[in-house]
Amino acid sequence: MALTYRVLCFGHNLMLLETRQWILEKRFLSVYVSSLSDLKRVAEGGRFDLLILCHSVSRLDFRKAADLVHDICPRLKILGLSSDTSVWDPLLPEQVMVGMDGPRVLLQLAQETLHSN
Repeated sequence: MALTYRVLCFGHNLMLLETRQWILEKRFLSVYVSSLSDLKRVAEGGRFDLLILCHSVSRLDFRKAADLVHDICPRLKILGLSSDTSVWDPLLPEQVMVGMDGPRVLLQLAQETLHSN
């Protein structure tokens, strides 16, 4: 049986979240949320391997989301999506910063982040 990774995607733009879910479910079990309270509830309810923070997440919400989810899932890896890398917190070593390069790159970076040390 193949290992199936579980991905939790957090952002504030519902249309983009639905599109990313459609892309991610080609390779992973994927769930998306658009509020910090939903993020906490969903993270507590299941084991996730990767948190994807969309470009619509502010620097403050990025930090809150990362702290919140790491408290619940300490081994969780984070992939940050951004067209402007200045908004991301440089203190998180598992973070990957990317431009908006399309679905193939999103899947590739998710896979690479999951397999990184």
